[in-house]
Amino acid sequence: MGSSGATDRARTSDTDLRAALHASGVVGVWEWDLLRHRVILDDGAAGLIAGDSRLAGRPLTIDEVTTCIHPDDQAWVADYIRNAGSAGGLFLCEYRVRPPGREDRWLLSRGRIERNEDGQPVLGHGILIDITESRADGQGYVATMEDPNAHPLERAADHCMAARQALAGSNSVLQTLIDVALYEIGRELARLEKAQRRRALN
Repeated sequence: MGSSGATDRARTSDTDLRAALHASGVVGVWEWDLLRHRVILDDGAAGLIAGDSRLAGRPLTIDEVTTCIHPDDQAWVADYIRNAGSAGGLFLCEYRVRPPGREDRWLLSRGRIERNEDGQPVLGHGILIDITESRADGQGYVATMEDPNAHPLERAADHCMAARQALAGSNSVLQTLIDVALYEIGRELARLEKAQRRRALN
């Protein structure tokens, strides 16, 4: 009885955290197997960038998971994905999507592409954050590759992504907490970028 109650409380806590996470702007999770040229999306990501939440959990091609990217962003996003897949490391890309029957949204895809012992990129994993409201406020991100002089916030995000990957498949509430941390790091990075732009204009 006690064990069942504890399990119910854990499930409720996990549900509440995921609801809060979604309300905060984290709308999807992706994993990219570069060796097999396949991407796995959760239902949120599948609905936004592939156009059908029923594709969640299925191995998809890059073409399939970029179906809903805005026509004006398609070409450069494809180039960025190709370059990121060759280089590995940090993945940070901002673009618009046009999901079926919904308004255009701005997404920030934040993740990391891991390399094997030979330095070959093999597995990418990350999250999607809806930054539409931030965009309306004049904030923004840019696509970027690995930076050896990265800000501490960038390094913190990389460590969070590594921790999330280590917990993959565990269905642990810790994954949700890590996603919350990643979202907060993303907000701090947005404020940092905005401050840097203001200084550049002065």
